Amino acid sequence: MNRYFKIILSVFSVMIFYTETISAADTGRASVYKVTMERNELCKDAACLNYTTLCTTPKVADIASVFAGTDVGNWCALTGLPIGETYTHVRVRLNRAFTIQGYVVDKSGTTDCYTGSTTAGTATTLAFGSESADATGETLVEQEIWIYDGRGGSQPSDAYITTSTGDVDAYWDVYSHATRPVGATSWCVGTLAGTHTNAAGVCADTNTQSTTWDDNATATSLQIIYPLASAYTVGPIAPKLTLTFDTSEGLGAEFFGGARCEMTVGQVKFTANLSE
Repeated sequence: MNRYFKIILSVFSVMIFYTETISAADTGRASVYKVTMERNELCKDAACLNYTTLCTTPKVADIASVFAGTDVGNWCALTGLPIGETYTHVRVRLNRAFTIQGYVVDKSGTTDCYTGSTTAGTATTLAFGSESADATGETLVEQEIWIYDGRGGSQPSDAYITTSTGDVDAYWDVYSHATRPVGATSWCVGTLAGTHTNAAGVCADTNTQSTTWDDNATATSLQIIYPLASAYTVGPIAPKLTLTFDTSEGLGAEFFGGARCEMTVGQVKFTANLSE
């Protein structure tokens, strides 16, 4: 059975849309949503042609935690920024592997899908999920789930992503400026032609609103230029970075023939603001 997908990335997320409706519930709340932040930069323009690197030391943060804003806000030092400079955007690089815990109610009829297995997904394999009539009574575990590779195309011959059992289903994902995250200026997933052919085309300078949006990107990362809530001009007092997250739809699920759940990365709403 072939399923066709379009994968659209969000700042700390991937939203999965279907050409056919499997059920009403495709996402659920993530009680754990760990991301590995690899690089953070403040940009003086939407294209990030002029930017200041804040930090390049990786940090893991659980953005579903009540301490998420503090943990992420303390990731990079904001002291020493040049006084008088105005920043309008932030560019963040994240690892494509996420650690998520949660469940999706009534994914297939009255069957819930939940993270009940520690079997990890990979860049080309979906993460094994568990099924239950009521996941609220199940023991949830943290599971590694990836934003998957993409080669483009919409035919079964383009099948590339496999289920956790090894069965191949046809996927395609759209890496284009038109399908960038809502509110984002530009974005990039992977850079290696052959492994991420369509992604590499998007990350190329010739197919972008910015000649820099692929700078420092890697095959195992995703990178997004995102606007600050408002422009910020550096003064004598070091600014504070305020971040807010909503992981109420942070976990995604699929239900394939043979009564088997597969877990995916869900949507996370994100805002960033600099202030004194």
